Amino acid sequence: MQPTSPRLGALTGLRFGAAVGILLFHYGGPLVAGAPGWLGRLQRGGYAWVGLFYVLSGFVLAHANPEPMGPAERRAFLSARLARLYPAYLVAFALAAPFAVQRWWDGGPAAAVKMAVVATATLLLVHAWAPPLARLWNAPGWSTSVIASFYAAFPPLAARLGRLRRRGLLAALAGAWALSLAFPLAYLALAPDGPGAADLAHEPPWLLALKFHPVPRAGEFVAGVALGLLHRRGLALPRAGGAAAIAALAVAVAVIASGRAPYVLLHNGLLVPLYAVALLGLARGDGLAGRALASAPARVLGDAAFALYALQEPLWRWARLVGGDRAPASPAFVAGFCVAATGIAVAVSLAVERPARRWLRARLAAGPRRAVEAVAGGARRGSAP
Repeated sequence: MQPTSPRLGALTGLRFGAAVGILLFHYGGPLVAGAPGWLGRLQRGGYAWVGLFYVLSGFVLAHANPEPMGPAERRAFLSARLARLYPAYLVAFALAAPFAVQRWWDGGPAAAVKMAVVATATLLLVHAWAPPLARLWNAPGWSTSVIASFYAAFPPLAARLGRLRRRGLLAALAGAWALSLAFPLAYLALAPDGPGAADLAHEPPWLLALKFHPVPRAGEFVAGVALGLLHRRGLALPRAGGAAAIAALAVAVAVIASGRAPYVLLHNGLLVPLYAVALLGLARGDGLAGRALASAPARVLGDAAFALYALQEPLWRWARLVGGDRAPASPAFVAGFCVAATGIAVAVSLAVERPARRWLRARLAAGPRRAVEAVAGGARRGSAP
C-alpha cells in the first residue's frame, strides 16, 4: 500500500489560477483591447500556463506515490487516473459533438471516415499522438491526451527515479528541464517548417508536433515527478516559501508579459524552474498566499479546474451560438462567459465528476479485485485437506 500523503491544498488552488490563465488566453482578447501592451502580451502568452499543469501533475503524483508500485497498485493507480480524467472529458466530448459533426457533415464518405477516426482517437485519449488530429474535436482536449500518456508512464518512471539518491534526483530534474528545452531549441536551429513558421496564421506540421505531441512535452512532467520525490525526501524552501512562490510566479508573469522570449521556448518548458520554486513554496501551505490558495473556496475551484479546461471551448461555442455569433464578442460578453463557465465547471465537478469518479473507480477496480479473489480462492481450495 502507498503511504498516505497530506493534501497539498495550496497547489489545488493554484491549479484553478492556471486554468483561468488558459481560459483568458483563448477568449480574453476583448478584455485587454486598448489596455497597456504588456497586459495584452500577458493574455496572448497564456498558453505558457499549460506547462505549469504538467509540472504540477508530476509533482503531486510523485508526492502521493513515492514508492514503487506492484501490479495491483499500478492497476488501481491507472484506474483512479482514468476516473479522474474521463467524466468531465466525456461531457466536453458530447457538448462539442454537434460542432465536430457539422465540420464533416457534407463531406461524403471520406469525411465520415475521418470523423469516425477523430472521434475514436479522441475517446481513446490518443489523439495527441497524431498532432494534425489533436484539436479537431475539442481543441483543449489535446492536453488531456498528453496528460493521459504521462499517467500511463508514471508508474515505471517513478519507480526508476525513486531508486536515485538526492543528488541523482537533482540531476534528473535538471536533465528533464534540458530535455524540455532541447526540442524547441532544435526547432529554432533547424527551422524544419521554414523561417518565421511560428508566426504563420496556420501551424505547419513540425510546429504542430512540437506543441501538441506528448514526447516534446514529457520533460515538464518528468521535472515535476523528480521535484515531487525530492520534496518527499525533505527538499523544501525556508519558512518564507510562500513569498518565494509569489516571487517566482511574478517573474513568470513578467517573462510572459515582456514578449521577448521565443515563442516555442515559452510554449515548451522555459518556465519550469520558476514553476518548481512556486510549487515548493506553496507546498508548505503557510503564508498568506498558501493559506488563501488552500482555503475551502479555492480548493473547490481547484477541483473544478480540469472541468473548466475541458469544457471551455464547447461552452464558448454554445454561448456564441445562443448569443447570435454575428459580431465580435464584447468585453461584457467575455466577462460574463468566464463567470458562467466557472460556475458550470464547479457544478460539473460536484454533480458529475465526483459521483462518476466513485462509480468508475469501483467498476475499474472490480476486475482486478475479482481476479485476486479468484486466485486466493483457488489457493485455498488447493491447500484444503
